[in-house]
This record gives sequence, structure tokens and C-alpha cells, in this order.
Amino acid sequence: MLPTFSSVSLPRPAEKIGIAGAVTVSAAILLAVYFCDPRTCVFLPKCVFHEVTGLYCPGCGNTRALHALLHGHVVQSLRCNLLLVPAALTVLLLLLRPRFAMARYTGWIIAGIIIVFAVLRNLPWAPFTLLAPPP
Repeated sequence: MLPTFSSVSLPRPAEKIGIAGAVTVSAAILLAVYFCDPRTCVFLPKCVFHEVTGLYCPGCGNTRALHALLHGHVVQSLRCNLLLVPAALTVLLLLLRPRFAMARYTGWIIAGIIIVFAVLRNLPWAPFTLLAPPP
């Protein structure tokens, strides 16, 4: 049976504007991170949590990791933040398959991984020191 126009759901104009805005902002951020080295660029944000506490949050090193990834340096990207690539793949999976996002324990599993990563990357012993971003 072929779909009819009444069964096809088209986005509303406001949703189209929202999607276009999100794509535009994302592209602008990617361009800024691509062209600016996060170590020297003054307008890219620093981690407030690290500045205040001296500890690494789960997102510390993400800007440097994204910069390295955009330039094709996968190993350097993983060295800056090991969670960036898996997190990006997880977000993509959850956007493409929203059913997984609605699963009962998905949020708890993701939160658990993030908390364990945050604790481990702040431990001062090897091999956990490898999880901290390079200076």
C-alpha cells in the first residue's frame, strides 16, 4: 500500500527553522574549532569546573579532541578525551534510533559511564593518568 499525503507527516515551518538554526550553529562551532587552536585561541571557552576545582570533568579536553579529530588526528583526539568519539556515536545512534533513548536503563547506563570516567581520570596513579587530557 502506498502512503497518501494524509499519512505523511511533514515538519512544521517552526521545526524547519529550528533544525536549520541547529545546523547553522553546529557548523559555525565546527568551523571555529577547526580554524582555531584551542590552546592559543582566546574566544573558545575554558572548563570552569577545572578552573575552580583543579579536577577534570568528563568533558575536559573535548575542544582539543574535536580540533584534532577535525584535522584527522584520531589518536591525538582520543588522548585528549577518550569519550568524545563514543559519545558522538552514541548521540548519532540515539538520534537515528530514538527507541534506544526510550529504553528503561539507557540514561542510567550513560550516566554511570560518565561518572566512572570522571572519577578514573582524576586518580593520580598509572594507568589512570592516561585518561587526563595532556597539558
